[in-house]
Amino acid sequence: MINRGTNFISRLATIFAVIFTITACGGGGGGDSFYQGDDGNENSSLQFALYDPAGNSTTSVTSSAPGTLTVTVRNGGANILVSAETSIGTLFPATGSALTDRSGVATFQLEAGTENGSGIVSASATVNEVEVTGTFGFNVGETGLRLGYFDADGDFIENQILIEPTSTLSAGGNAQLSVVVLTENGDRVTTAEAVRFTSGCIAGGLATINPSEPKSVNGQASTLYSAAGCAGTDQITASLIGASAQASGSISIAAAQANALNFVSATPELIVLRGTGGVNRDETSDVVFQVVDSNGKPLAGVTVALSLTTEIGGLSLSRTSALSNGEGQVKTTVTAGDVATTARVIATVNGGNGETVATSSDLLTVTTGLPDQNSISLSAATCDDEIGSGFIVANGMTVDGITCAITVSMADKFNNPVVDGTAAVFTTEYGAIVGTCTTVDGTCSVDWRSQEPRFPAQTGTQYVQTIAGKGPQPESLGYTVGGRSTIIVRAQGEESFIDSNGNGVVDEAEQFVNLPEAFIDNNEDDAWTPGLPSCVSSPLGTAQCKAGLEETFFDFNNNGVHDLNNDPAVYNGLLCPPEGNGVWCSRELVEVRDDIVLTLGGTEYFARRDGNTVYFSDFFNNPPPQGSTVALEEKDGCKVAGVKEFTVPNLFFTGAFGVPVNTTPSGGTVTVTLKGTGGIEPLPLTITCTPAPIP
Repeated sequence: MINRGTNFISRLATIFAVIFTITACGGGGGGDSFYQGDDGNENSSLQFALYDPAGNSTTSVTSSAPGTLTVTVRNGGANILVSAETSIGTLFPATGSALTDRSGVATFQLEAGTENGSGIVSASATVNEVEVTGTFGFNVGETGLRLGYFDADGDFIENQILIEPTSTLSAGGNAQLSVVVLTENGDRVTTAEAVRFTSGCIAGGLATINPSEPKSVNGQASTLYSAAGCAGTDQITASLIGASAQASGSISIAAAQANALNFVSATPELIVLRGTGGVNRDETSDVVFQVVDSNGKPLAGVTVALSLTTEIGGLSLSRTSALSNGEGQVKTTVTAGDVATTARVIATVNGGNGETVATSSDLLTVTTGLPDQNSISLSAATCDDEIGSGFIVANGMTVDGITCAITVSMADKFNNPVVDGTAAVFTTEYGAIVGTCTTVDGTCSVDWRSQEPRFPAQTGTQYVQTIAGKGPQPESLGYTVGGRSTIIVRAQGEESFIDSNGNGVVDEAEQFVNLPEAFIDNNEDDAWTPGLPSCVSSPLGTAQCKAGLEETFFDFNNNGVHDLNNDPAVYNGLLCPPEGNGVWCSRELVEVRDDIVLTLGGTEYFARRDGNTVYFSDFFNNPPPQGSTVALEEKDGCKVAGVKEFTVPNLFFTGAFGVPVNTTPSGGTVTVTLKGTGGIEPLPLTITCTPAPIP
């Protein structure tokens, strides 16, 4: 599945510009790590440098701060293929290779993956038929992190695990283990850090934990400890994966002869904030426990005490004490409060030998259940297998009935999947699309189908740019771009905000992203073009206005105008607290949205040579579909330096696809052939071996 977000597409555009454009700008320069090739070639070597998003030299990356890795081929020059792989994290391009620019620099994006720790990037390049290799060491994850928990007074207890319940655990019972991860400055981490819990009973198979290596959410990592034959005292250690921070604690487990408590069920495990319930949105959860004797037989008439691990925001129980019925069961109902949180119900009884035994429920999540703006994304999956897939629909400009799966994924402010049954609405600029779908586990999909319209309804092909008279061009031809169809998805949800104090609601001074009413952005200028002052006065006055002439907005409040929601701009969403409603925020919902662009590919493609680069595009200057290939064939003694076969990646942007053709003046010719997917006829271009002057 191909996902698109603004940062992802920007990264793709940057990377492919480096790979495929012969006139790419130089950069990278020196670095902090240097390696001389193992081949003994004193004239060539690889030099590495890693930069954080601000452009500062660094040796580490995190999930929130990816790095830019430059590999400089000394004495190599331009168009040297550098291949790289990493032992940890992720490298972009995903192919693991990039061409150097005129300064001899190949650029990669290095991102943190799911595992923290130390990693090594290995790279190689061939210079003058000699292979040069090198390695670069780096770290994934934050440094100087601390483990502990906050007690009831808000004090941080360092190097200690919070264990709930604190009383002796029943034989076979459950306990919640929690730690908070802080930075060295004492702030909760914002990255998802993994924590490993170990103990003698866990190692011996006498106790289990689930999940085995929980990741922190809002700085806290929790897991469920379940006794499975362990008795007495079990010493537990929590270790931060990829760091040296540790915390410890001990748990006492009742002997098997004592009465035991078993957690039975919590239905549902996800509930929504008080006052926000509806279809598929429950504000309460029924939690059931069972009392058994030392032989596992149900015990009736036993008094069970019930409590919550937190009552933040008014989270409450329908009963705090109950007698077990004939099946040994007791039930209590958890009612949501006004603050999103996670909690467990603790059940406690006076067991055999005068011991107090207890167990906890599975984790309950209290959330809005509504999508927020920064947690909705749209992706284009596989189109018809015979045609191709990705952002470019092969033959989509001329063939009807090609279908592509369009998938929306939604989560709430706390990145929990939205409740099942959340409705998503789709609109497309060209072709046809199924109008709605409802989510299961936070996602749902519809089919887009190729058909008319394929051009603006009012102006047709009048303002559409083509390559006629100039051939394929490496950059966009500008407004109006032919064959590009914007698809937008919308859902009722909340604006995104930065919860700087971690209290789960928006406070007056906290920053948020204000959303205007949604619109379909036909000309991709990030504005509702018909509402721009210049386009209001003259709808056909500029190319931008012409290209956006048919853009429509979605009148969420049904007042007949496109609202920017900035008079005044306040946060909209159910995480607006009651005291702030109508003051600094509003509990009224908005439409969250995301969009992607499908390119309707042509059946005929064109080639143009420009210096040492050959460009391929369709009539509207769009690149060939993903999976197409370009091969270079040497003839009559001609020699081509570098790569001789290229595969077209999944390109989102418009502009021709270019390949470098570096020949030697030895006579003969080289044939450059595009072979497209979806039945596109091969397109050869034969050029002489003497290189043309670079413009």
